[in-house]
Amino acid sequence: MFISTISLGVILGLAMFLFFFGFFFRLSIWLRGKDDEEDLRPGNKLVKKRSRIKKFFIYNVKFLQLLFSRNFFKVVRSFFVDGIIHLNLFKESRLKWFIHIFMFWGLLSFTVISILHMIGVAAAPGGLPAGDLSWYVRVFGTIENSFTGFIMDVSKIVILSGAFIAVLRFLFLKKKMKSVELKDKSAGVIISAIALASFFYEASYYFAARTPSGVAAFAPGGFILSHIAGLLKLDWLAFSAGNFIYIPAAVFFYIYITGLLLFVAFIPYGKYSHMVFGPMVAVYNKFAGVKK
Repeated sequence: MFISTISLGVILGLAMFLFFFGFFFRLSIWLRGKDDEEDLRPGNKLVKKRSRIKKFFIYNVKFLQLLFSRNFFKVVRSFFVDGIIHLNLFKESRLKWFIHIFMFWGLLSFTVISILHMIGVAAAPGGLPAGDLSWYVRVFGTIENSFTGFIMDVSKIVILSGAFIAVLRFLFLKKKMKSVELKDKSAGVIISAIALASFFYEASYYFAARTPSGVAAFAPGGFILSHIAGLLKLDWLAFSAGNFIYIPAAVFFYIYITGLLLFVAFIPYGKYSHMVFGPMVAVYNKFAGVKK
C-alpha cells in the first residue's frame, strides 16, 4: 500500500493545529466570562480587569496549589470518578451512562490507535522502516499486527454499539425532544461513518494482501468484510497500478484517517467540547469553592 509520508504529516499537523487553536480559543472565552465575577470587591468597588493571559496563569497556580494540597487524593479521585467514569451519570441513568462510556472510550481508543498506526505507516515509506523504527512499524505500522488490528476493531465495535444503543433509546423514548441522543445524533452518525470507512480499509487491505485468516481474525470486522468481498468476487479491491499497490485500501485509509482527525480537531469548537473539557470542568465545579 503506497502512502505519502508528506501528506500524512500535513494531515496530522493541520489537525493538531486546529485542535489546540480551538482548545485555547474556548479557554479564552471561559476566562473572559470570569470578568463579571472577579471585577467587584466588597462594597461594589470596581477594580482593574486582569488580562486573560494573566488569569490563565493565576488559575493554573490555583489549580497546582489545590492539586498539591491535602486535597490531592480528592482531586485525583474526582477527576476519575466524576470526569472519566461519570459516576453521577451512572446514578442518573445507567443506559445513558453505557451510551456515553461506549462512545467516549471507543472514540478515545480508536483515535489513539489510529494516530499510532498513522505514524507507523508514515515511518515506513514504501514499506521500509526509516531508521531504527522497525519495532514500531512492526507493531503499529500494519493492521496485520494482532495487537493493532484487535484494538482498532474492538474500539470501533464499541463505538457502533454505543451508537446502536443510543438509536434504540431514542426510538423508544416518549419525550424525544428532550433526548440527549437527538441533540448529539450528528456526532454518532459521523463517528459511525468513520468507523465503517476504517472497516472497509481493513477489508480491502486483507483482501488485496491475501492475509492469512489466522492473522486477519484478530480484526474481526475487517476479516468478515474481506471474506464477504471474496464471496462477491470484488476483485477491484485489489487494484494496483505500477508502484501504487492496494489503491482501494489506500483510498479508504485516507478517508478514515482524515475524517477521524478532522472530527477530533473540531471537537473544541462545538457542542461536543464536553468530550475534552468535561473532566476538567467536573473537577473545577467540585472544588471551586474549596478554601485553604
